[in-house]
Amino acid sequence: MPAWQPPPAAPPAVPDTMAMPTRPPTAAGTGPQGELTIENGPDAGHSHRTGDQALRMGRSPDNDVILRDPATSGHHARLERRGDQFWVVDLGSTNGTFVNGESVQEKQLNHGDRLTVGQNSVHFSVLGA
Repeated sequence: MPAWQPPPAAPPAVPDTMAMPTRPPTAAGTGPQGELTIENGPDAGHSHRTGDQALRMGRSPDNDVILRDPATSGHHARLERRGDQFWVVDLGSTNGTFVNGESVQEKQLNHGDRLTVGQNSVHFSVLGA
């Protein structure tokens, strides 16, 4: 009886020359870009950029910007771009969203505006402005 031998190795993979060419990525991030820089509060020092996609801020882990302080609601506010302008929208937060000290439900942002979200002071800037 012959001794056991392992099965033969699989043949080397042949490149698929008929594969469809990959499409170059589309130009994401066209239009102005915004940046939020957290200046003070529990998350001081963090920066977040936005462009085509809205950024949702709050304490819940499913937010784009997670702010770890008890004065911030689970889903507190959203920063979004409308055309070439940026807007902040309060999402029904308990303690409100403020722009330059003024309580807002929805407000267009300008370069250099300061937002208050919970205990966080956040500086807004338009990149390249």
